[in-house]
Amino acid sequence: MKKAGLNYLLLLMALPLLAACSDEEATAPAATVQVELQNMVGVQPLQLDASTYTSPAGDTYVVSNFKYYISNVKLISSKGEATFLEPESYHLIGGEGKTTFELKEVPAGTYDKIELSIGVDEAHNHSTDQVGDLDPSNEMVWDWDTGYKFLSLVGTYTGDTGNGGLVFHVGGDVNYKTLTLDLPQALNLRQQPNATLRLQADVNELFQNPNLIDFDVMHAGGHGAGPSMIAENYSNGFLKVVEVK
Repeated sequence: MKKAGLNYLLLLMALPLLAACSDEEATAPAATVQVELQNMVGVQPLQLDASTYTSPAGDTYVVSNFKYYISNVKLISSKGEATFLEPESYHLIGGEGKTTFELKEVPAGTYDKIELSIGVDEAHNHSTDQVGDLDPSNEMVWDWDTGYKFLSLVGTYTGDTGNGGLVFHVGGDVNYKTLTLDLPQALNLRQQPNATLRLQADVNELFQNPNLIDFDVMHAGGHGAGPSMIAENYSNGFLKVVEVK
């Protein structure tokens, strides 16, 4: 009886502490998470019209313009729940435009994955009368059809048997790809009100895994099998999270 009474007393003493912890989680302020993207070619930063790179197939190439859409960004908690979805989540990355964006009003919690998509979802892809990063003046809409270019890479190449222009425009609902990326360490927004996720996008991954792209065979495309091969590649290894800070 004495032991039972002691356990009961200890439980009563612990209840205020448990309630305080619960209240602290419930009232923890929302955080801001900055997402930084750096375009790379392997281990080298991408420099437009300034550097020559070697593709996985052995072709050399120069990039003069490179842009792509990131959309529908989610943070996934350590419990496997998508507990934060950015509203109106459409970001045009690259070119002379932005390489960072902010996720605002993120609930306090611990997150270990980020989910995002490359492209523009079907709900917005077929209406180009929009503003912000989806504004047609950003030159990411088709001239011959209604819809957006999800990714645009323009440059020049030299292959084994030829050389010339390099033009890849990828779009179409079938090429809208969703990626789930592991964070290298947990993002604990209870311990810090603001944080940064640093991502890298590797251009060379557009040309391999699983489809090896030989520029002598395919160096341009806006529809058909070619862009779909690029899209399949950008869903495998193109983006990764390299730092949480």
